[in-house]
Amino acid sequence: MSKAGVGHGRSAEGAPPAVCMLVTDFDAATGGLQKTSRFLLRGLNGRGGRTYVLARNYHNRPRNEVEDGTVVHRSPVLSRVLPALNSLVYLADALWWLVRNRRHYDVIHCQQMYGPAMVGLIAKKLLRKPVSVGLHMSGETLGEVAIAQRLPLARLRLRQYRGVDRWVALSSEMEREIHTLGVAAKQVTVIPNGTVLPSVAAFDAETRRRHRAALGLAHPKIAVFSGRLSWEKGLDVLLRAWKLVAERHPQAHLLILGEGVPHRNVEPELRALHRSLGLEEVVHFLGHVSNVGDYLLASDAYVLPTRSEGLSCALVEAMAAGTAIVTTNIPANLDIVQDEATGLLVNTDDPEALAAALGRIFDDPQLGERLGRAARQKAERDLSVESMTSQYAGLYSSIVAPE
Repeated sequence: MSKAGVGHGRSAEGAPPAVCMLVTDFDAATGGLQKTSRFLLRGLNGRGGRTYVLARNYHNRPRNEVEDGTVVHRSPVLSRVLPALNSLVYLADALWWLVRNRRHYDVIHCQQMYGPAMVGLIAKKLLRKPVSVGLHMSGETLGEVAIAQRLPLARLRLRQYRGVDRWVALSSEMEREIHTLGVAAKQVTVIPNGTVLPSVAAFDAETRRRHRAALGLAHPKIAVFSGRLSWEKGLDVLLRAWKLVAERHPQAHLLILGEGVPHRNVEPELRALHRSLGLEEVVHFLGHVSNVGDYLLASDAYVLPTRSEGLSCALVEAMAAGTAIVTTNIPANLDIVQDEATGLLVNTDDPEALAAALGRIFDDPQLGERLGRAARQKAERDLSVESMTSQYAGLYSSIVAPE
């Protein structure tokens, strides 16, 4: 990384259009949106594209720098308790940047429907730049469409959304939610999250053995969860399920990778439940780890008991690692996980069913290998960074030079 101004130029001939991405928090250590954004930007840069990011400076980073080939500009965060003030600062600062540097980018891409989309749509009216908006959460409780309809000035916001040139959904459920805003089918593109495919896979017993040795894990059977320790991930259900798993598989261990975040943090409650269930010896909170992939490659199963998702980046990573998947049958998961083929699906909030599915994988190594191999094949076909980047590059080209 280096400190820098914009002096970055437009994309070369034949490269993807130059993209300015607006995202509220680009620097959080934990978050699928942040990880996917970085994968996409690197993918575009690798194809000769030019990329820029406008974010809020929640993490005391340099105001301007170049990170992995992307010019990053961060707006000041003046208050932790007055979000409206930060929104106004971001609006003014990002708009001024967009106007000053309008010759350097072709497309404004907004990550989420909230502040970034409002800034992008105001800039479109001023600068005549095409705008795309990507959603990252779905559902009646946490979905962006549902929340946008409950926010202050909702009617005004919904009118502004008519100016979006192209919407990006992660799943078919999210696509349906966007259509409820009166958006035509041709304006919505479904592009699932992508990830880097490791050169080895967890369905291979020797790969698991090597990675366990490297991580110092001596447990005979291992399941892994990775992600935020927030309510919607269903970790309370997982702990109750593991109490049942431990009765039949006392040597099996659960590794929980991740930490609580400011919104919907339930880590204290989970740790209290962990103690009350007497799981201290077999369930391990490891906090944030930078090498999640190594743990996936060391595990027999990846478990995601989620109640709500856009499209889980952690789930995509587990599939790419060739890990046997146990997750819930919510709509977002159904787009990429087929029950009994690329994973095992259970109902939400059902610890007995979750325990039974995990027990099946621990009891039957051949089942785990079959599921892991099929999950890896699905990731190779549809969930790679290369596939995701190609689809976004095509989308940006289509709105810069529509037919």
